[in-house]
Parts: sequence; structure tokens; C-alpha cells
Amino acid sequence: MSQENSLNKQQIADYLRKNPDFFRDNADLFEVIKPPEADHGGNVVDLQYYILERLQNGLKSMKQKYDGLLVSGRDNMSTLHQVHEAVLLLLRAGSFDQFLEITTFDLPALFNVDTVKFCIESDAAEFYAGKFEEEDTASGIGFLEVGTVDKIMGKDKSIVLISDTGKQFLYGFEQIFSDCSGIIESAAILRMSLPSSQRPCLLAFGVRIPGHFYDGQGTEMLSFFAQVFEHLFDLSFNDSGIADFI
Repeated sequence: MSQENSLNKQQIADYLRKNPDFFRDNADLFEVIKPPEADHGGNVVDLQYYILERLQNGLKSMKQKYDGLLVSGRDNMSTLHQVHEAVLLLLRAGSFDQFLEITTFDLPALFNVDTVKFCIESDAAEFYAGKFEEEDTASGIGFLEVGTVDKIMGKDKSIVLISDTGKQFLYGFEQIFSDCSGIIESAAILRMSLPSSQRPCLLAFGVRIPGHFYDGQGTEMLSFFAQVFEHLFDLSFNDSGIADFI
């Protein structure tokens, strides 16, 4: 900025004298301006200066929290929309094959993740994993040995969020994500139980970017979706007849 266009202290002071309402109309400036600290001599502290400085810091903190709430609110609205759309898609599935197709192909795009995996415990998990590996009918199902869900989730957790899979160990990670475990950097694992048989199962969301899921993240809508998914899957699963021999 040239010297001709720059403002000096005297010009600023003159402007403020001519415009006494300036700070009333621009109250946000009180968050950043530094008030003068009076010199009372000796060890006397200017309380007014420090009180105003503390109020300014409080305003900044409140503004940061307010901005955080706005971001969180927008994220929640986005997740709510995603869950509504996902539920409607699953409700429209006309067959078990279509249900699995929606889970495998539509849900990742809808939730902005790289993969969605559904895993179910089975007494013959190793056999079925190989049997259906090349078949369309159950290609959307992953199989876990009995007891694996509790080992993955622990006894009391319904959701596990992994921010960085390279730093946070997750039991059964390779089983859950099978062919794509090498590229998944962040994951959300949801515990489920099929209503008709109480068979433990999991729904897993995987992303190739670390930090997508993290501790402290709101999970209410994901929990709701897991409950809807387990009921709809159970109905479709039993109607297909596959449940009788898996």
C-alpha cells in the first residue's frame, strides 16, 4: 500500500471522533481491539484491563463453539438425509439379491464411503465364505466364525469408530473388509442382531481417507439405520430361503 493511501494514527483518531457511533455499529471489533492498560504505579493492577481482556477471550470461545455447532448441525442434517434415502432404497428392494445389490453398490455412494460390508456369524463360516465367493446370490455377505462379533466389538459396544486403521488395531479387520482391507484407512463398525434368530452380525463402513470417522462423532443416526437395516435384512433373508442353510 502506498504512503498516500495508508492511514496514520492521527487520521484514524480523527475519523473516530467524527463518527462516535462507529464501535456501536461494529461491536464485533471489541473482540480484537486491545484496551489501554492504565499505569497506577507500584504493584497496582488495572483490573478493568484484565476484565475486558477476559471478556474478549470469552467471546472468542463462544464464537468458536457456535461455529462448531453450526458445522455439527449441517453434518447431522446431511446424515439424516442420507439415512432417509438409504431406508427408502432398502424398502423398495424386491428380492434378497436386490437388497444385497443396494447394500454393496448404492449405500457406499449414498453415504459417501468407499465400501459397505455386511457380515454375519455362521457355524460354517469358512465353508460358506468359499462357497459363495463366486456366486451372485450371497456375494454381498461376509461370514464370521461364531463369537467373532463380541471379539471385534467387545461386550458392551454397539458402534466402533476407527479414525486411522494404521494406528488403531481392530480384531477381525481383514475378515470384515476382506478384498479391500489394504485400502481402508477409516471405518465405522455397527453391531446388529437378526430379530428372528438373534444371530450376531455387523454392518461396516470403510473409507480410504483417515479421519473420516473419529471418537466423539455423533452416531445417533447410524445407530437408527443399523436397527432398520437388521430388521429389513432379516425379513428379506428369511424370505429368500437362504437362512435355512447358512
